[in-house]
Amino acid sequence: MTTNASVRIDGSGVNLLHRQWVRYLIAGAFTALVDLFGFHLLETFVLPCDGISISEIVRSRHFAIDKTVAFVTANTVSYWVNSRWVFEQGRHRPTTEAFLFFGVSLLSYFGGLQFGRLLITVFNTPSLLAAVTCIAFSTVLNYTIRKMFVFR
Repeated sequence: MTTNASVRIDGSGVNLLHRQWVRYLIAGAFTALVDLFGFHLLETFVLPCDGISISEIVRSRHFAIDKTVAFVTANTVSYWVNSRWVFEQGRHRPTTEAFLFFGVSLLSYFGGLQFGRLLITVFNTPSLLAAVTCIAFSTVLNYTIRKMFVFR
């Protein structure tokens, strides 16, 4: 007897959920590295946002641009890994699934991005710490919504 598609009363669904959460964390760590590495390259060589003499407003703008480019790259990697290794596909058609995946990511990304910009402009937080905070802000929200609405 099942209570829903992923959690069974006999406990086997709980093991599946645990394994899926562990895989999600591994995939998320890999994606976070892609995101942070991309961000670091951009902030170092393209639009600097640390270690130079610019206003907090310009630094915040550079941060937002660098973080957005890194996010798009990392989120593409994240979709590929999550759809093939973490979750089961099939709840929606592939194009709908991808659209929902990226939509959820954008929602949590913009929330995290605004929080990161707030950390920079109000608390003078280093850019890399603000970037890590953006990722942490999104992780739990992304998993929950993706599990409930995007994948099985």
